[in-house]
Amino acid sequence: MHIKSISEYVDALVNAPRFKSQVKAHHRRPSRPGCLCATDGILSNSLSGLLKRLGIERLYRHQCEALSAIEKGRHTVVATDTASGKSLIYNLAMLQALERDLHARALYVFPLKALAQDQLATFDRWAEQMSPSIPDAAIYDGDTTDYKRKKIRQHPPNVLMTNPEMVHLSLLPFHDRWHAFFAHLQLVVIDEVHTYRGMLGNHMAQILRRLLRICRHHGASPLFIFTSATVNNPSQLASALIGLPVHAVTDNGAPSGERHIVLMDPENRPAITAIALLKAALARELRTIVYTQSRKLAELVSVWSREQSGQWRDRISVYRAGLMPHNRREIEHRLKNGELLAVVSTSALELGIDIGDLDLCILIGYPGSMISTWQRSGRVGRQGQPSALIMIATENAIDKYYVAHPE
Repeated sequence: MHIKSISEYVDALVNAPRFKSQVKAHHRRPSRPGCLCATDGILSNSLSGLLKRLGIERLYRHQCEALSAIEKGRHTVVATDTASGKSLIYNLAMLQALERDLHARALYVFPLKALAQDQLATFDRWAEQMSPSIPDAAIYDGDTTDYKRKKIRQHPPNVLMTNPEMVHLSLLPFHDRWHAFFAHLQLVVIDEVHTYRGMLGNHMAQILRRLLRICRHHGASPLFIFTSATVNNPSQLASALIGLPVHAVTDNGAPSGERHIVLMDPENRPAITAIALLKAALARELRTIVYTQSRKLAELVSVWSREQSGQWRDRISVYRAGLMPHNRREIEHRLKNGELLAVVSTSALELGIDIGDLDLCILIGYPGSMISTWQRSGRVGRQGQPSALIMIATENAIDKYYVAHPE
């Protein structure tokens, strides 16, 4: 239990003599209740029973809408807030496909390795509850050994989790070796679809068109499911990626807690201000994530924070690309189970990795896009508790513009 609430922390910040003049805006978004729906007619009795065994009595409205569209054979994009249960949608769709066809296959494409690891653990936990047959899943990425890659090709799992680079380099050029997989491919999931915009989006569109041609060559016509928490034109983006109409689900039925948004123009160096805010959060046992714009700054802020945090020094960690996979998994695990109170990260923890129940997000500088801003803020308040986003402006002109024009 937190010693003091996030609301008390924000009130103390905006009223503190030391920081009051530096706070340029404080916006409070009220909490919102959830909107539930019954699963009758949407899920089979066995899957409804599975949900109940997992402690889920009913689905949110947007989940029901998406599953209904998928059941009708419509390519679908789900664009709802972070922690609104989007992964539940495509996992349920896959389990329903397996009930009809035990040979059904699905391709889950994630932009980050950590996302695939996170989703594999979730899928395995669900699969264990299935009977009499238990579906299997596997990750095929740069960390997969040659021995395991060969085994996966020879005996494809029901769900293959990978990234765009591996689809481009390892699956499509050697599709003849993947015939058993492509011939039974029924679902393709593109998670965090907002990342595929601009030039990267052009490349991704070509990869997906190649994928569709190869699937047709092997006699399959998979359904596409896209997800994102931060895109304003989901149907347009998803349709552009595959060249086909895509139904959009955007009416979020999940509940959300109260959210505070604070913009600061610091008098001191932004990193020093962030450390001061982090120390105040640790004293209240508020679980915090600090985002920096570079690996070097992430390391420095992490070191400086530990040096100044006394009893909390061992509960602060850095997270960035370049760490060994087992180090990243360990940090994610410690953060999720509450062993860590704070993490200082680059964009490596921006996307929807489940890192547990965080309260406060501190941005050292504007991330460069509103999409990244909301993605990072989506790491906190995921259990419906009150949360806060604090952006500390750097000397960058765009940062100064936003703190001067917070609307």
